[in-house]
Amino acid sequence: MKMIKAIVRPEKVDDIMSALIEKGFNAATRMAVLGKGKQKGLKIGEVYYDELPKELIMIVVDDKDQDVVTRIIIDNAKIDKKGNYGDGKVFISDVEDAITISTGVREL
Repeated sequence: MKMIKAIVRPEKVDDIMSALIEKGFNAATRMAVLGKGKQKGLKIGEVYYDELPKELIMIVVDDKDQDVVTRIIIDNAKIDKKGNYGDGKVFISDVEDAITISTGVREL
């Protein structure tokens, strides 16, 4: 199993979630976060915003679905076709186990 975490622009999260659901990936978690990357914040007039609002999407998938889900996220997270600073970042890590709390069953 793989955990895919994507930090994306808030205005793109609904597009990403809809595309995931359309392809059958219904189970995902999303939350509002603050952060900065290469974009290094934003200056508007005399005010500098060090951390910008982003959305974090977390989804656990079978190994075989990693590339499909990653591609869905990347394709739907970009502001335009070429991409821009601030469009986000995707992190992929191994998941050793998953247990459903209500049943105690080890499953995805």
